[in-house]
Amino acid sequence: MNNKQGLREGYTTGTCAAGSAKGAALGLINGFIPDHVEINTPIGRAVKLKLQKKQLGDNYAECCVQKDAGDDPDVTNNAFIFCRIQRISANDQSLDIKKGNTYSNNKQQITVVGGKGVGVVTKPGLQVEVGLSAINPVPMQMIQTAVLDVIGTKECNIKVTISVPDGERIAKRTFNNRLGICGGISIIGTTGFVRPMSEDAIKTSLKCELNVANALGHNRVVLVPGNLAETATKKWFGFAKEQVVLMSNFVGYMLNAAHSHGFKEIIIAGHPGKLAKLIRGDFNTHSSNSKPANDIIVNIIEKRLTRNSVIEKIKESTTVEGIIQEVEKAKELNIFNNIAEMVREAASAFLNDKQEIGVVLFDMQKKIIGYSMKDETRRIFCKTYISL
Repeated sequence: MNNKQGLREGYTTGTCAAGSAKGAALGLINGFIPDHVEINTPIGRAVKLKLQKKQLGDNYAECCVQKDAGDDPDVTNNAFIFCRIQRISANDQSLDIKKGNTYSNNKQQITVVGGKGVGVVTKPGLQVEVGLSAINPVPMQMIQTAVLDVIGTKECNIKVTISVPDGERIAKRTFNNRLGICGGISIIGTTGFVRPMSEDAIKTSLKCELNVANALGHNRVVLVPGNLAETATKKWFGFAKEQVVLMSNFVGYMLNAAHSHGFKEIIIAGHPGKLAKLIRGDFNTHSSNSKPANDIIVNIIEKRLTRNSVIEKIKESTTVEGIIQEVEKAKELNIFNNIAEMVREAASAFLNDKQEIGVVLFDMQKKIIGYSMKDETRRIFCKTYISL
């Protein structure tokens, strides 16, 4: 199905796992795995999925669904989501069973676990408890429902193993490592469908990092646009790695999210080419929504410098980094303390002055060029005395 932009929707890993689970259950119960299965999704739309790599053996059945992400650039696209279903004894206490989620009634016990390529949760704050396989609640329910649709009221005790052979490699291109999900991908999805280029999916992943920081008891977080600011923050400050949270271009969204978590202080750290846009009121800093920050920075410098030769040079610069270099040559780098303070004021006003905010600015060489933050925070977390 296409969305309003004409882009084709795909299926979540949760939908694929549920489809392969239904196929494997049919194999276990009927001794035959069909070529296709139909499952219901959480939003009430039924989907038909192709089953591949089918196997039948003594007391087990296995098959997979190949992930189709539609027109979304999903890193799990084309991954094979396997399910193996096997009969087990009622007292099976193997370690992988303990990492699972069990549905049981008087006659049935269905335990769903993650196998090879499905991550294990190692930090609190996510939808899945620490120590369990990273299969989110909605996909877990979909898998159990798909199996129950097949076995009906038959008395049985079965183990359902979801695996993704290439999952560990794929996971390196996701947020999982930052979130403390080790060894593979997560089985996720709330609707059953992948919506192409969904900002909501990105925001959800970013917000999960705040959940982890909050669950670990941290009262401060540092929001960074990307890798440069993240590595610079870790170089200069002694924050725990879970306190340094990616916000991408969604500054306003992440400020609101961090504030709602009740953190004592939110620090924004990054290059002024990105963060100075907040002074203009641009809290989504993507280039499609916000023009470059050169004019903002030039205007601020013009009001604070009287040396025309320096002003002419910064006006000639095509990049904010070039402006920084000219200001540094002129030994006027403390101007970026003023810019940091203006960014801080803009962020504070965005949250109606109800949140303690700090700002740190780095250049492209990851040096601190400006800051506006509490002395207490600087004293506790700064590895090297800041003097600009």
